[in-house]
Amino acid sequence: MNHVAKFWPLSDVHLARTDSGLVYNSKTLYRLSIEATTRNFSNNPRCTNYRTALEELPLGIRLDVLSEMCDYPSLVDVQWQILSDPLLISDFIKNFSSDLTPLVQCLQWLQSVKKSLPIQLFRKYKKLIDEKIRNGGLHRFDYRCGLRIGTFLTETGWLVEAIGILQLTQQHAKFATAEELAVLRQLMRAQTLAGRLINAYKTYHRMKRLLSIVSQQTLMMRNMPGMENEVQRLLDLQSAVCHSFALYHFENLNFVTSYEYGMQSLSMISERSPSRLLVGVLRQHARACTANQMYAKATCMLKLALGLVAQEYGRKSALYAETLEDLAIILLACDQVSQSVDVYADAQHIYMNLFGARNLLHSLAQGDLAYGLCLQAYVTGCRDRAFDHVAKAVENYKRILPPDHRMLTQVRRLRVTMEMFKFESSELDGYDMASFHHKEIDSLAE
Repeated sequence: MNHVAKFWPLSDVHLARTDSGLVYNSKTLYRLSIEATTRNFSNNPRCTNYRTALEELPLGIRLDVLSEMCDYPSLVDVQWQILSDPLLISDFIKNFSSDLTPLVQCLQWLQSVKKSLPIQLFRKYKKLIDEKIRNGGLHRFDYRCGLRIGTFLTETGWLVEAIGILQLTQQHAKFATAEELAVLRQLMRAQTLAGRLINAYKTYHRMKRLLSIVSQQTLMMRNMPGMENEVQRLLDLQSAVCHSFALYHFENLNFVTSYEYGMQSLSMISERSPSRLLVGVLRQHARACTANQMYAKATCMLKLALGLVAQEYGRKSALYAETLEDLAIILLACDQVSQSVDVYADAQHIYMNLFGARNLLHSLAQGDLAYGLCLQAYVTGCRDRAFDHVAKAVENYKRILPPDHRMLTQVRRLRVTMEMFKFESSELDGYDMASFHHKEIDSLAE
Protein backbone atom coordinates (compact mmCIF):
# COMPACT_ATOMS: atom_id res chain seq x y z
CA MET A 1 0.00 0.00 0.00
CA ASN A 2 3.04 2.34 -0.07
CA HIS A 3 2.17 3.48 -3.59
CA VAL A 4 -1.28 4.48 -2.30
CA ALA A 5 0.08 6.50 0.62
CA LYS A 6 2.55 8.29 -1.62
CA PHE A 7 -0.18 10.10 -3.53
CA TRP A 8 -2.93 10.01 -0.90
CA PRO A 9 -3.32 13.70 0.15
CA LEU A 10 -4.20 13.11 3.79
CA SER A 11 -1.01 14.59 5.19
CA ASP A 12 -0.92 17.80 3.21
CA VAL A 13 -4.68 18.42 3.04
CA HIS A 14 -5.94 17.33 6.47
CA LEU A 15 -3.27 16.39 8.95
CA ALA A 16 -1.39 19.68 8.57
CA ARG A 17 -4.52 21.69 9.34
CA THR A 18 -5.21 22.94 12.82
CA ASP A 19 -8.90 23.66 12.23
CA SER A 20 -10.76 21.82 14.98
CA GLY A 21 -13.87 21.75 12.78
CA LEU A 22 -12.56 18.58 11.19
CA VAL A 23 -13.03 16.71 14.45
CA TYR A 24 -16.76 17.31 14.31
CA ASN A 25 -17.19 16.62 10.61
CA SER A 26 -19.80 13.92 10.09
CA LYS A 27 -17.93 12.55 7.08
CA THR A 28 -15.49 9.72 7.58
CA LEU A 29 -11.78 10.23 7.09
CA TYR A 30 -11.99 7.92 4.10
CA ARG A 31 -14.68 10.10 2.50
CA LEU A 32 -12.69 13.27 3.17
CA SER A 33 -9.66 11.61 1.57
CA ILE A 34 -11.63 10.74 -1.56
CA GLU A 35 -12.89 14.32 -1.84
CA ALA A 36 -9.44 15.80 -1.25
CA THR A 37 -7.82 13.56 -3.85
CA THR A 38 -10.40 14.49 -6.46
CA ARG A 39 -10.28 18.18 -5.64
CA ASN A 40 -6.48 18.25 -5.98
CA PHE A 41 -6.65 16.30 -9.23
CA SER A 42 -9.23 18.74 -10.62
CA ASN A 43 -6.81 21.60 -10.05
CA ASN A 44 -4.22 19.88 -12.22
CA PRO A 45 -6.01 17.36 -14.48
CA ARG A 46 -2.97 16.88 -16.72
CA CYS A 47 -0.79 15.68 -13.86
CA THR A 48 0.51 12.26 -14.88
CA ASN A 49 1.39 11.36 -11.29
CA TYR A 50 -2.24 11.61 -10.21
CA ARG A 51 -3.37 9.56 -13.20
CA THR A 52 -0.77 6.89 -12.51
CA ALA A 53 -1.61 6.80 -8.80
CA LEU A 54 -5.32 6.46 -9.56
CA GLU A 55 -4.72 3.47 -11.81
CA GLU A 56 -2.70 1.79 -9.03
CA LEU A 57 -5.39 2.19 -6.36
CA PRO A 58 -7.40 -0.85 -5.21
CA LEU A 59 -10.48 -1.39 -7.32
CA GLY A 60 -13.03 -0.20 -4.75
CA ILE A 61 -11.17 3.01 -3.93
CA ARG A 62 -10.68 3.66 -7.64
CA LEU A 63 -14.42 3.43 -8.26
CA ASP A 64 -15.13 5.83 -5.40
CA VAL A 65 -12.63 8.37 -6.75
CA LEU A 66 -14.10 8.08 -10.26
CA SER A 67 -17.56 8.65 -8.84
CA GLU A 68 -16.34 11.68 -6.90
CA MET A 69 -15.10 13.15 -10.21
CA CYS A 70 -18.72 13.77 -11.22
CA ASP A 71 -19.50 17.52 -11.33
CA TYR A 72 -15.84 18.39 -11.97
CA PRO A 73 -15.81 19.65 -15.58
CA SER A 74 -12.01 19.69 -15.65
CA LEU A 75 -11.94 15.92 -15.05
CA VAL A 76 -14.53 14.88 -17.63
CA ASP A 77 -11.99 13.71 -20.21
CA VAL A 78 -9.90 11.86 -17.63
CA GLN A 79 -12.96 10.14 -16.16
CA TRP A 80 -14.29 9.23 -19.60
CA GLN A 81 -10.94 7.81 -20.78
CA ILE A 82 -10.49 5.64 -17.69
CA LEU A 83 -14.06 4.31 -17.72
CA SER A 84 -13.93 3.55 -21.44
CA ASP A 85 -12.06 0.32 -20.67
CA PRO A 86 -14.52 -2.61 -20.93
CA LEU A 87 -12.25 -4.83 -18.83
CA LEU A 88 -12.22 -2.30 -15.99
CA ILE A 89 -16.01 -1.88 -16.13
CA SER A 90 -16.38 -5.67 -16.11
CA ASP A 91 -14.17 -5.87 -13.01
CA PHE A 92 -16.27 -3.21 -11.26
CA ILE A 93 -19.47 -5.11 -12.04
CA LYS A 94 -17.99 -8.44 -11.00
CA ASN A 95 -16.65 -7.22 -7.66
CA PHE A 96 -19.33 -4.73 -6.61
CA SER A 97 -22.51 -6.20 -8.12
CA SER A 98 -24.48 -5.65 -4.90
CA ASP A 99 -24.13 -1.85 -5.19
CA LEU A 100 -23.15 -0.25 -8.48
CA THR A 101 -24.53 3.18 -7.56
CA PRO A 102 -21.13 4.91 -8.10
CA LEU A 103 -20.87 3.47 -11.60
CA VAL A 104 -24.40 4.57 -12.49
CA GLN A 105 -23.58 8.06 -11.20
CA CYS A 106 -20.60 8.18 -13.55
CA LEU A 107 -22.71 7.16 -16.54
CA GLN A 108 -25.35 9.76 -15.71
CA TRP A 109 -22.80 12.55 -15.27
CA LEU A 110 -20.91 11.76 -18.48
CA GLN A 111 -24.15 11.48 -20.43
CA SER A 112 -25.23 14.88 -19.10
CA VAL A 113 -22.06 16.48 -20.52
CA LYS A 114 -22.49 14.78 -23.91
CA LYS A 115 -19.98 11.99 -23.27
CA SER A 116 -21.87 8.77 -23.84
CA LEU A 117 -19.97 6.06 -22.00
CA PRO A 118 -22.25 3.19 -23.16
CA ILE A 119 -21.55 4.03 -26.82
CA GLN A 120 -17.83 4.27 -26.13
CA LEU A 121 -17.89 0.93 -24.31
CA PHE A 122 -19.54 -0.65 -27.35
CA ARG A 123 -16.79 0.70 -29.63
CA LYS A 124 -14.00 -0.39 -27.31
CA TYR A 125 -15.56 -3.82 -26.78
CA LYS A 126 -15.83 -4.33 -30.55
CA LYS A 127 -12.17 -3.37 -30.88
CA LEU A 128 -11.19 -5.90 -28.20
CA ILE A 129 -13.07 -8.66 -30.03
CA ASP A 130 -11.39 -7.75 -33.33
CA GLU A 131 -7.97 -7.88 -31.63
CA LYS A 132 -8.78 -11.26 -30.08
CA ILE A 133 -9.75 -12.64 -33.49
CA ARG A 134 -6.51 -11.35 -35.05
CA ASN A 135 -3.93 -12.21 -32.39
CA GLY A 136 -5.60 -13.93 -29.46
CA GLY A 137 -6.13 -10.80 -27.38
CA LEU A 138 -5.86 -10.61 -23.58
CA HIS A 139 -6.01 -13.82 -21.59
CA ARG A 140 -8.65 -12.54 -19.15
CA PHE A 141 -10.91 -11.27 -21.91
CA ASP A 142 -13.77 -13.70 -22.53
CA TYR A 143 -17.51 -13.63 -23.19
CA ARG A 144 -18.27 -12.88 -19.53
CA CYS A 145 -16.88 -9.36 -19.94
CA GLY A 146 -19.54 -8.47 -22.53
CA LEU A 147 -22.21 -10.39 -20.66
CA ARG A 148 -21.59 -8.38 -17.47
CA ILE A 149 -21.58 -5.03 -19.28
CA GLY A 150 -24.65 -5.89 -21.38
CA THR A 151 -26.58 -7.02 -18.30
CA PHE A 152 -25.60 -3.87 -16.38
CA LEU A 153 -26.63 -1.57 -19.24
CA THR A 154 -29.95 -3.42 -19.59
CA GLU A 155 -30.69 -3.02 -15.89
CA THR A 156 -29.85 0.69 -15.96
CA GLY A 157 -31.81 1.55 -19.11
CA TRP A 158 -29.15 1.90 -21.84
CA LEU A 159 -30.90 -0.73 -23.92
CA VAL A 160 -29.65 0.06 -27.43
CA GLU A 161 -26.01 -0.12 -26.36
CA ALA A 162 -26.74 -3.27 -24.31
CA ILE A 163 -28.21 -4.97 -27.37
CA GLY A 164 -25.15 -4.07 -29.45
CA ILE A 165 -22.68 -5.39 -26.87
CA LEU A 166 -24.67 -8.58 -26.25
CA GLN A 167 -24.88 -9.30 -29.99
CA LEU A 168 -21.09 -9.05 -30.19
CA THR A 169 -20.82 -11.22 -27.07
CA GLN A 170 -22.96 -13.93 -28.66
CA GLN A 171 -20.33 -14.24 -31.40
CA HIS A 172 -17.67 -14.47 -28.71
CA ALA A 173 -19.41 -17.26 -26.74
CA LYS A 174 -19.08 -20.95 -27.59
CA PHE A 175 -21.70 -21.93 -30.13
CA ALA A 176 -24.69 -24.04 -28.97
CA THR A 177 -23.57 -24.19 -25.33
CA ALA A 178 -24.67 -22.83 -21.96
CA GLU A 179 -22.40 -19.84 -22.67
CA GLU A 180 -24.44 -18.82 -25.70
CA LEU A 181 -27.71 -19.44 -23.86
CA ALA A 182 -26.63 -17.17 -20.98
CA VAL A 183 -25.86 -14.38 -23.45
CA LEU A 184 -29.04 -14.88 -25.45
CA ARG A 185 -31.08 -14.75 -22.26
CA GLN A 186 -29.88 -11.22 -21.55
CA LEU A 187 -30.08 -10.23 -25.22
CA MET A 188 -33.73 -11.21 -25.45
CA ARG A 189 -34.44 -9.36 -22.22
CA ALA A 190 -32.88 -6.17 -23.61
CA GLN A 191 -34.72 -6.57 -26.93
CA THR A 192 -38.03 -7.11 -25.13
CA LEU A 193 -37.61 -4.11 -22.84
CA ALA A 194 -36.60 -1.96 -25.83
CA GLY A 195 -39.82 -2.96 -27.60
CA ARG A 196 -38.01 -4.86 -30.36
CA LEU A 197 -40.32 -7.83 -30.14
CA ILE A 198 -39.64 -9.10 -33.67
CA ASN A 199 -35.94 -9.45 -32.87
CA ALA A 200 -36.81 -10.89 -29.46
CA TYR A 201 -39.01 -13.49 -31.19
CA LYS A 202 -36.02 -14.74 -33.23
CA THR A 203 -33.84 -14.86 -30.11
CA TYR A 204 -36.63 -16.65 -28.24
CA HIS A 205 -36.72 -19.55 -30.71
CA ARG A 206 -32.94 -19.91 -30.73
CA MET A 207 -33.05 -20.05 -26.93
CA LYS A 208 -35.70 -22.76 -26.91
CA ARG A 209 -33.47 -25.02 -28.98
CA LEU A 210 -30.48 -24.36 -26.74
CA LEU A 211 -32.57 -24.86 -23.60
CA SER A 212 -33.33 -28.45 -24.57
CA ILE A 213 -29.59 -29.11 -25.05
CA VAL A 214 -28.72 -27.63 -21.65
CA SER A 215 -31.55 -29.57 -19.98
CA GLN A 216 -30.16 -32.84 -21.35
CA GLN A 217 -26.67 -31.92 -20.12
CA THR A 218 -28.06 -31.24 -16.66
CA LEU A 219 -29.79 -34.63 -16.51
CA MET A 220 -26.58 -36.39 -17.54
CA MET A 221 -24.56 -34.62 -14.85
CA ARG A 222 -26.97 -35.11 -11.94
CA ASN A 223 -25.55 -38.45 -10.83
CA MET A 224 -21.92 -37.69 -11.63
CA PRO A 225 -19.70 -37.17 -8.56
CA GLY A 226 -18.11 -33.76 -8.13
CA MET A 227 -20.50 -32.04 -10.53
CA GLU A 228 -22.88 -30.55 -7.97
CA ASN A 229 -21.80 -26.95 -8.56
CA GLU A 230 -22.03 -27.28 -12.33
CA VAL A 231 -25.50 -28.84 -12.06
CA GLN A 232 -26.61 -25.97 -9.83
CA ARG A 233 -25.22 -23.43 -12.30
CA LEU A 234 -27.12 -25.04 -15.17
CA LEU A 235 -30.35 -25.21 -13.14
CA ASP A 236 -30.02 -21.53 -12.29
CA LEU A 237 -29.46 -20.77 -15.97
CA GLN A 238 -32.61 -22.69 -16.92
CA SER A 239 -34.57 -20.81 -14.27
CA ALA A 240 -33.21 -17.52 -15.62
CA VAL A 241 -34.16 -18.49 -19.17
CA CYS A 242 -37.74 -19.30 -18.11
CA HIS A 243 -37.80 -15.96 -16.29
CA SER A 244 -36.84 -14.22 -19.55
CA PHE A 245 -39.51 -16.22 -21.42
CA ALA A 246 -42.05 -15.02 -18.85
CA LEU A 247 -41.03 -11.40 -19.50
CA TYR A 248 -41.18 -11.87 -23.29
CA HIS A 249 -44.69 -13.35 -23.21
CA PHE A 250 -45.84 -10.73 -20.72
CA GLU A 251 -44.78 -7.92 -23.07
CA ASN A 252 -46.56 -9.79 -25.87
CA LEU A 253 -49.77 -9.71 -23.78
CA ASN A 254 -49.71 -13.52 -23.37
CA PHE A 255 -50.33 -13.32 -19.63
CA VAL A 256 -51.28 -16.98 -19.14
CA THR A 257 -48.12 -18.22 -20.86
CA SER A 258 -46.08 -15.69 -18.87
CA TYR A 259 -47.58 -17.06 -15.65
CA GLU A 260 -46.76 -20.64 -16.66
CA TYR A 261 -43.13 -19.82 -17.41
CA GLY A 262 -42.95 -17.93 -14.11
CA MET A 263 -44.07 -21.08 -12.30
CA GLN A 264 -41.45 -23.12 -14.14
CA SER A 265 -38.78 -20.65 -13.16
CA LEU A 266 -39.83 -20.73 -9.51
CA SER A 267 -39.82 -24.54 -9.49
CA MET A 268 -36.11 -24.59 -10.42
CA ILE A 269 -35.04 -22.10 -7.74
CA SER A 270 -33.16 -23.55 -4.75
CA GLU A 271 -31.61 -22.15 -1.60
CA ARG A 272 -28.30 -21.99 -3.47
CA SER A 273 -29.67 -19.83 -6.31
CA PRO A 274 -28.46 -16.21 -6.57
CA SER A 275 -30.69 -13.81 -4.66
CA ARG A 276 -30.79 -11.42 -7.63
CA LEU A 277 -32.30 -14.15 -9.79
CA LEU A 278 -34.94 -14.99 -7.19
CA VAL A 279 -35.90 -11.34 -6.79
CA GLY A 280 -36.29 -10.97 -10.55
CA VAL A 281 -38.41 -14.12 -10.82
CA LEU A 282 -40.68 -13.04 -7.93
CA ARG A 283 -41.16 -9.54 -9.35
CA GLN A 284 -42.05 -10.77 -12.84
CA HIS A 285 -44.34 -13.45 -11.46
CA ALA A 286 -46.13 -10.83 -9.33
CA ARG A 287 -46.87 -8.85 -12.51
CA ALA A 288 -48.15 -11.97 -14.27
CA CYS A 289 -50.35 -12.85 -11.29
CA THR A 290 -51.81 -9.34 -11.30
CA ALA A 291 -52.56 -9.52 -15.01
CA ASN A 292 -54.33 -12.85 -14.40
CA GLN A 293 -56.30 -11.31 -11.48
CA MET A 294 -54.51 -13.43 -8.87
CA TYR A 295 -54.13 -10.49 -6.52
CA ALA A 296 -53.48 -12.43 -3.32
CA LYS A 297 -50.72 -14.42 -5.00
CA ALA A 298 -49.22 -11.25 -6.49
CA THR A 299 -49.16 -9.72 -3.00
CA CYS A 300 -47.37 -12.79 -1.64
CA MET A 301 -44.74 -12.64 -4.41
CA LEU A 302 -44.08 -8.94 -3.78
CA LYS A 303 -43.82 -9.43 -0.01
CA LEU A 304 -41.21 -12.15 -0.53
CA ALA A 305 -39.32 -10.01 -3.03
CA LEU A 306 -39.29 -6.96 -0.75
CA GLY A 307 -38.14 -9.02 2.23
CA LEU A 308 -35.33 -10.59 0.21
CA VAL A 309 -34.18 -7.26 -1.23
CA ALA A 310 -34.23 -5.69 2.25
CA GLN A 311 -32.06 -8.56 3.52
CA GLU A 312 -29.55 -8.73 0.67
CA TYR A 313 -29.35 -5.15 -0.62
CA GLY A 314 -30.96 -2.92 2.00
CA ARG A 315 -33.99 -0.63 2.01
CA LYS A 316 -32.03 2.23 0.47
CA SER A 317 -30.90 0.31 -2.61
CA ALA A 318 -31.97 0.93 -6.20
CA LEU A 319 -33.33 -2.61 -6.38
CA TYR A 320 -35.59 -1.90 -3.39
CA ALA A 321 -36.88 1.22 -5.18
CA GLU A 322 -37.55 -0.81 -8.35
CA THR A 323 -39.51 -3.37 -6.34
CA LEU A 324 -41.51 -0.58 -4.69
CA GLU A 325 -42.44 0.65 -8.17
CA ASP A 326 -43.80 -2.82 -8.94
CA LEU A 327 -45.84 -2.59 -5.77
CA ALA A 328 -47.16 0.84 -6.80
CA ILE A 329 -48.44 -0.59 -10.10
CA ILE A 330 -50.08 -3.57 -8.38
CA LEU A 331 -51.75 -1.23 -5.87
CA LEU A 332 -53.06 0.82 -8.78
CA ALA A 333 -54.38 -2.35 -10.42
CA CYS A 334 -56.21 -3.07 -7.16
CA ASP A 335 -57.73 0.44 -7.17
CA GLN A 336 -55.64 1.54 -4.17
CA VAL A 337 -54.73 4.87 -5.77
CA SER A 338 -53.55 6.91 -2.79
CA GLN A 339 -51.46 4.03 -1.42
CA SER A 340 -49.96 3.54 -4.88
CA VAL A 341 -48.91 7.19 -5.10
CA ASP A 342 -47.36 7.05 -1.61
CA VAL A 343 -45.33 3.94 -2.45
CA TYR A 344 -44.14 5.43 -5.74
CA ALA A 345 -43.06 8.57 -3.85
CA ASP A 346 -41.05 6.40 -1.43
CA ALA A 347 -39.27 4.85 -4.42
CA GLN A 348 -38.44 8.27 -5.88
CA HIS A 349 -36.96 9.41 -2.58
CA ILE A 350 -34.61 6.43 -2.67
CA TYR A 351 -33.53 7.28 -6.23
CA MET A 352 -32.95 10.91 -5.27
CA ASN A 353 -30.81 9.91 -2.29
CA LEU A 354 -28.76 7.59 -4.50
CA PHE A 355 -28.38 9.61 -7.69
CA GLY A 356 -29.23 13.20 -6.77
CA ALA A 357 -30.89 15.80 -8.94
CA ARG A 358 -29.66 14.26 -12.20
CA ASN A 359 -32.20 11.49 -11.70
CA LEU A 360 -34.91 14.08 -12.44
CA LEU A 361 -33.80 14.18 -16.08
CA HIS A 362 -35.81 11.71 -18.16
CA SER A 363 -32.84 11.04 -20.42
CA LEU A 364 -30.79 9.80 -17.44
CA ALA A 365 -33.26 8.75 -14.76
CA GLN A 366 -33.44 5.31 -13.20
CA GLY A 367 -36.77 3.68 -12.41
CA ASP A 368 -40.29 3.83 -13.80
CA LEU A 369 -40.60 7.06 -15.80
CA ALA A 370 -44.08 6.32 -17.15
CA TYR A 371 -45.88 5.97 -13.80
CA GLY A 372 -47.30 9.51 -13.90
CA LEU A 373 -48.85 8.93 -17.32
CA CYS A 374 -50.11 5.54 -16.16
CA LEU A 375 -51.78 7.18 -13.16
CA GLN A 376 -53.36 9.87 -15.32
CA ALA A 377 -54.78 7.23 -17.66
CA TYR A 378 -56.11 5.07 -14.84
CA VAL A 379 -57.96 7.85 -13.03
CA THR A 380 -59.98 8.59 -16.18
CA GLY A 381 -62.04 5.66 -14.91
CA CYS A 382 -62.79 4.26 -18.35
CA ARG A 383 -60.77 1.75 -20.32
CA ASP A 384 -61.29 3.43 -23.72
CA ARG A 385 -60.45 6.90 -22.40
CA ALA A 386 -57.37 5.54 -20.62
CA PHE A 387 -55.96 3.89 -23.73
CA ASP A 388 -56.76 6.95 -25.82
CA HIS A 389 -54.90 9.12 -23.29
CA VAL A 390 -51.83 6.86 -23.52
CA ALA A 391 -51.96 6.76 -27.35
CA LYS A 392 -51.99 10.56 -27.56
CA ALA A 393 -49.09 10.80 -25.13
CA VAL A 394 -47.05 8.33 -27.20
CA GLU A 395 -47.59 10.44 -30.32
CA ASN A 396 -46.55 13.58 -28.48
CA TYR A 397 -43.38 11.96 -27.17
CA LYS A 398 -42.54 10.67 -30.65
CA ARG A 399 -42.55 14.23 -31.94
CA ILE A 400 -40.24 15.65 -29.28
CA LEU A 401 -37.94 12.77 -28.26
CA PRO A 402 -35.33 10.69 -30.10
CA PRO A 403 -36.61 7.23 -31.12
CA ASP A 404 -34.50 5.39 -28.53
CA HIS A 405 -35.07 7.81 -25.64
CA ARG A 406 -35.68 5.87 -22.42
CA MET A 407 -38.88 7.81 -21.67
CA LEU A 408 -40.35 6.98 -25.08
CA THR A 409 -39.30 3.34 -24.72
CA GLN A 410 -41.13 3.02 -21.41
CA VAL A 411 -44.22 4.88 -22.61
CA ARG A 412 -44.51 2.54 -25.61
CA ARG A 413 -44.65 -0.39 -23.20
CA LEU A 414 -47.36 1.27 -21.11
CA ARG A 415 -50.13 -0.48 -23.02
CA VAL A 416 -49.03 -3.76 -21.44
CA THR A 417 -49.24 -2.24 -17.97
CA MET A 418 -52.69 -0.82 -18.73
CA GLU A 419 -53.90 -4.29 -19.70
CA MET A 420 -53.30 -5.31 -16.07
CA PHE A 421 -55.92 -2.83 -14.87
CA LYS A 422 -59.57 -3.70 -14.44
CA PHE A 423 -61.60 -0.52 -14.69
CA GLU A 424 -64.72 -2.19 -13.30
CA SER A 425 -64.31 -2.47 -9.52
CA SER A 426 -66.46 -5.62 -9.45
CA GLU A 427 -63.70 -7.47 -11.28
CA LEU A 428 -61.44 -7.09 -8.26
CA ASP A 429 -63.68 -9.46 -6.25
CA GLY A 430 -63.42 -7.22 -3.22
CA TYR A 431 -59.68 -7.79 -2.80
CA ASP A 432 -58.13 -5.16 -0.54
CA MET A 433 -54.38 -4.50 -0.26
CA ALA A 434 -54.80 -1.77 2.33
CA SER A 435 -53.04 -3.91 4.94
CA PHE A 436 -49.92 -4.16 2.75
CA HIS A 437 -47.42 -1.62 4.12
CA HIS A 438 -43.96 -2.20 2.72
CA LYS A 439 -42.26 -0.46 5.66
CA GLU A 440 -43.68 -3.11 7.99
CA ILE A 441 -42.29 -6.02 5.99
CA ASP A 442 -39.32 -7.54 7.78
CA SER A 443 -36.25 -8.57 5.87
CA LEU A 444 -35.96 -12.35 5.58
CA ALA A 445 -33.00 -12.26 7.97
CA GLU A 446 -35.04 -10.69 10.77
